[in-house]
Amino acid sequence: MQEEADAEFNHNDFIQQAKSMVEDAIGHLDPWEMQDLVAGILRAMGYQVRVSPKGPDGGVDILAHKDAFGFEKPVVKVQVKHRKDTSSAPEIQQLLGASPMGGSCIFVATGGFKSTAVKVAQQNDVKLIDLPGLADLLTDWYESLPNETKALIPMKKVYVPFK
Repeated sequence: MQEEADAEFNHNDFIQQAKSMVEDAIGHLDPWEMQDLVAGILRAMGYQVRVSPKGPDGGVDILAHKDAFGFEKPVVKVQVKHRKDTSSAPEIQQLLGASPMGGSCIFVATGGFKSTAVKVAQQNDVKLIDLPGLADLLTDWYESLPNETKALIPMKKVYVPFK
């Protein structure tokens, strides 16, 4: 009985270590690579994606939509912040200001979110994705990612026996 508990404990440790390694790999990307990573995940999910060029973007880094022309609603507007600092409510509000009626918003912040930002996001149906959430999306959609996105963070599937 104790051996089973030890094996399960080790299995959970292994999974947590793997998640930590994915988060570390994401943390080593530069801001433009991070933007490309998020765009690649959206492509894997079936979205058509347009990434804003480097420079001022008016609060929107990525536009995503289901149809090739971008007419089908909802258009998804994505802001990506790759830094250690937490993102604030005014940053969420800036993204909302760039979003027309009927548009959906996603805010990705590897540094997490201040409580005021979470409140504003909840009140306005903005999807928040922090570093652990992004790591989960990356591993969930990895097999479907475009090759150029996989090249940003090369990973290999590992099978581990457990009961």
